[in-house]
Amino acid sequence: MPSSPSTLRLRNTNRVVAGVVLPALMAALCLTVGCGSTRWSDSKRTATEQMLVSDAIERAVMRIDMQPLAGRNVFLDTTVLDDVSDDKYLTSALRHKLLASGCGLASDRDKAELVLEARAGAVGTDRNELLLGIPATSVTVGGNGTSLPEMALAKRTDQRAVVKVNICAYERASGVAVWQSGVEHVASNTRDRWLFGTGPFQDGDINDGVEFAGEKIRKAKPGAAEETAVAIDLRQPKVYAAPAAPEPTGAAATADTRAVHLPTLR
Repeated sequence: MPSSPSTLRLRNTNRVVAGVVLPALMAALCLTVGCGSTRWSDSKRTATEQMLVSDAIERAVMRIDMQPLAGRNVFLDTTVLDDVSDDKYLTSALRHKLLASGCGLASDRDKAELVLEARAGAVGTDRNELLLGIPATSVTVGGNGTSLPEMALAKRTDQRAVVKVNICAYERASGVAVWQSGVEHVASNTRDRWLFGTGPFQDGDINDGVEFAGEKIRKAKPGAAEETAVAIDLRQPKVYAAPAAPEPTGAAATADTRAVHLPTLR
């Protein structure tokens, strides 16, 4: 049965309301209440991974005692670090420690007194997980596949960064060995824990106490974390004193202030 003219007019009116009036009302609502959007993005590497690696690098370099090289003009050879992850940050930390230890850095190998060869046995991360409950599984029922969600009473994820670094020094002209640092092997850890689906509760070497979903709920106790006694802490601010003025080479002339008794003239 064909629609009557009144019915057609009603439909057209509804279209006008839906197409014009409703968007206008929504725009007015946004202006009154407030509407906005946020753009989210993720880096190629997580901040947690970068924090773990940089923390392990700093702690490993700080453990190296470079005081025996103080006052020497050295060239840092980092050729063997080219294929190492975060090699630039490791190189910069080594240069920083050399400068802080009183060494002079030569920009040209041929002008250096000593050559320092740095190598890294490991710069990387690993992770392990522990689950108390039923992990997420895929099942087939009646020929149809479905997935069952994870049901965990407790869950823990541990991630750590491991750095192993070593340095040796030799005379540039003769090639004679002068000094070696020994191997420094450091691991930096962080832990995420869930209890009955609540979490993550985070703590570790890069966390200042216990955090819940990124918010601090308890600060670390003084001395709770294992600290290594180091002569130079690269993580603390410091202003280096200007070099002392050189001593004069010759003895300065001074007036003789001793009393002189001369005979009385007659």
